[in-house]
Amino acid sequence: MEIYFLAVLFIVMILALGSGFPVAFALPGAAILSIGLAAFTGWLFFADTEIFFAQDGPIEWLTAGVTNFRGIYWEVERDTLIAIPLFIFMGIMLQRSKIAEDLLVTMAQLFGRVPGGLGISVVVVGALLAAT
Repeated sequence: MEIYFLAVLFIVMILALGSGFPVAFALPGAAILSIGLAAFTGWLFFADTEIFFAQDGPIEWLTAGVTNFRGIYWEVERDTLIAIPLFIFMGIMLQRSKIAEDLLVTMAQLFGRVPGGLGISVVVVGALLAAT
């Protein structure tokens, strides 16, 4: 059954990217649609919903809530997730200030006569930007 939802995920993702949607909306949109389809068809919760929802008193609900918030906090606190918005900010600043374009033009002039010069210049500029 999982293969159907995976196929839906890839089909929706390919259609969204092929139609010109931005990647930032196409990938999460495809995931949300496939998970929504799985939830709508009842595959996520199977037939027994008792195993997913607590039937006890408020103390158990409070303990589960604290555990969930603690887990979310530790997932968000990772250094990798903190670096993502900073890399996006760096890319926007390099684009707006034309530094990346100037670097790429300079490297293309430097490696223009070499076979594969454009690829070499892209790799060198990427290495320079990755080191910052």
